[in-house]
Amino acid sequence: MQQRLDQARAEVARLEREIAAAPCAEVGHRWKHLGGKHAGCADPDCMCSVPVYECEACGNCDYGENDEAREIIARCEEKSANG
Repeated sequence: MQQRLDQARAEVARLEREIAAAPCAEVGHRWKHLGGKHAGCADPDCMCSVPVYECEACGNCDYGENDEAREIIARCEEKSANG
Protein backbone atom coordinates (compact mmCIF):
# COMPACT_ATOMS: atom_id res chain seq x y z
CA MET A 1 0.00 0.00 0.00
CA GLN A 2 2.89 2.37 0.76
CA GLN A 3 4.17 1.91 -2.79
CA ARG A 4 0.78 2.95 -4.22
CA LEU A 5 0.75 6.01 -1.96
CA ASP A 6 4.26 6.98 -3.08
CA GLN A 7 3.23 6.58 -6.73
CA ALA A 8 0.14 8.72 -6.17
CA ARG A 9 2.25 11.45 -4.52
CA ALA A 10 4.71 11.33 -7.41
CA GLU A 11 1.82 11.70 -9.88
CA VAL A 12 0.42 14.67 -7.96
CA ALA A 13 3.85 16.32 -7.94
CA ARG A 14 4.18 15.75 -11.70
CA LEU A 15 0.74 17.27 -12.35
CA GLU A 16 1.56 20.27 -10.15
CA ARG A 17 4.74 20.88 -12.18
CA GLU A 18 2.76 20.61 -15.41
CA ILE A 19 0.15 23.07 -14.18
CA ALA A 20 2.80 25.53 -12.97
CA ALA A 21 4.41 25.52 -16.42
CA ALA A 22 1.18 25.51 -18.44
CA PRO A 23 -0.13 28.67 -20.09
CA CYS A 24 -3.14 30.38 -18.53
CA ALA A 25 -5.22 29.49 -21.61
CA GLU A 26 -4.94 25.82 -20.56
CA VAL A 27 -5.22 25.97 -16.78
CA GLY A 28 -6.69 29.40 -16.04
CA HIS A 29 -5.16 32.38 -14.33
CA ARG A 30 -3.52 32.05 -10.94
CA TRP A 31 -5.03 35.13 -9.32
CA LYS A 32 -3.39 36.83 -6.35
CA HIS A 33 -4.94 39.75 -4.50
CA LEU A 34 -3.17 43.04 -5.28
CA GLY A 35 -5.31 45.36 -3.21
CA GLY A 36 -8.40 47.36 -3.95
CA LYS A 37 -9.74 50.29 -5.89
CA HIS A 38 -12.67 52.64 -5.43
CA ALA A 39 -15.82 50.93 -6.64
CA GLY A 40 -17.11 53.96 -8.51
CA CYS A 41 -20.63 53.53 -7.18
CA ALA A 42 -23.40 55.93 -8.17
CA ASP A 43 -23.38 57.60 -4.74
CA PRO A 44 -20.62 60.28 -4.81
CA ASP A 45 -20.12 59.86 -1.03
CA CYS A 46 -19.67 56.11 -1.32
CA MET A 47 -16.45 54.68 0.07
CA CYS A 48 -16.82 51.17 -1.40
CA SER A 49 -13.70 49.32 -2.42
CA VAL A 50 -13.50 46.35 -4.77
CA PRO A 51 -10.69 43.78 -4.93
CA VAL A 52 -8.13 43.83 -7.72
CA TYR A 53 -6.31 40.66 -8.76
CA GLU A 54 -3.21 39.93 -10.85
CA CYS A 55 -2.23 36.59 -12.38
CA GLU A 56 1.00 35.28 -10.88
CA ALA A 57 1.83 33.47 -14.12
CA CYS A 58 1.21 35.98 -16.92
CA GLY A 59 0.83 39.30 -15.08
CA ASN A 60 -2.68 39.93 -16.43
CA CYS A 61 -4.73 42.20 -14.15
CA ASP A 62 -8.50 42.22 -13.78
CA TYR A 63 -8.51 45.92 -12.70
CA GLY A 64 -11.34 45.15 -10.28
CA GLU A 65 -13.59 43.58 -12.91
CA ASN A 66 -14.55 40.39 -11.11
CA ASP A 67 -17.57 38.66 -9.54
CA GLU A 68 -16.81 39.93 -6.05
CA ALA A 69 -16.61 43.53 -7.30
CA ARG A 70 -19.93 43.20 -9.12
CA GLU A 71 -21.57 41.91 -5.92
CA ILE A 72 -20.17 44.80 -3.87
CA ILE A 73 -21.38 47.39 -6.37
CA ALA A 74 -24.82 45.78 -6.62
CA ARG A 75 -25.21 45.80 -2.82
CA CYS A 76 -24.18 49.45 -2.70
CA GLU A 77 -26.61 50.42 -5.45
CA GLU A 78 -29.41 48.52 -3.71
CA LYS A 79 -28.60 50.26 -0.43
CA SER A 80 -28.62 53.67 -2.14
CA ALA A 81 -31.92 52.93 -3.89
CA ASN A 82 -33.53 51.92 -0.61
CA GLY A 83 -32.19 55.00 1.14
